[in-house]
Amino acid sequence: MDEARARARWWGPKPGVLQLVLSDQATVPEPDELRGWLDDAERTGATTVRTGALFPGAAARFADAGFEVIDTLVLMHIDLGDAEPAAPTNRPRRSVATTGPLRRRHHSVAAEIDRLAFGPPWANDIEDLDDIRHATPTHRGRGRFLAGAGWSRPLVAFAITGAATGQGYLQRLAVHPDHQRAGHGRALTVDALDWMGRRGLTRALVNTAETNTAALDLYRSVGFTSMRDRLVVMQRALR
Repeated sequence: MDEARARARWWGPKPGVLQLVLSDQATVPEPDELRGWLDDAERTGATTVRTGALFPGAAARFADAGFEVIDTLVLMHIDLGDAEPAAPTNRPRRSVATTGPLRRRHHSVAAEIDRLAFGPPWANDIEDLDDIRHATPTHRGRGRFLAGAGWSRPLVAFAITGAATGQGYLQRLAVHPDHQRAGHGRALTVDALDWMGRRGLTRALVNTAETNTAALDLYRSVGFTSMRDRLVVMQRALR
């Protein structure tokens, strides 16, 4: 499998499930290419292939190959040239927090935050976070850190942002349950939009589950609007 086009790894606690993630969110595989990926998956002993979130063009190709939708995500966008991003309005409670780089040494804590925020089967582990960071040619990780010095600053939220083909993507945003509704998610979202604007990107995209009302409210509060298209996660049994 050409890793410039797609990557595969074992997924979740259930044996035999191979996750296939497109390396670029704009990728639309050719039918022969997709058949080759499925042949490669069978040779690994996989019994099921599951995709990452797919845009409509790619989803149509996977549907033609026998994949079925198992989850639907709301896709939202904001035109970065229309208005300045809204400033954070809520102050984090109990302690001062700052926004700073999310280093790979933070990934173990970030993965735990992701697990607590989303739970199975949608939580990401350390390898998933690395995959997310490389889902676009340019990426950036940021965290919200409570007061402290150096390594002692507790990480309570993080965001991974990417850029490709003139667009920005807020690829993952997670806040520790003990620190939700304290302004951390909003601060990271505004920070991500500012970074995209400084790079000259014209539009930003984000997706979230249809049932995640808190995230939908957050994104709408800074100017995102829902698009007609939906993203989907798809799956196909090989045996």
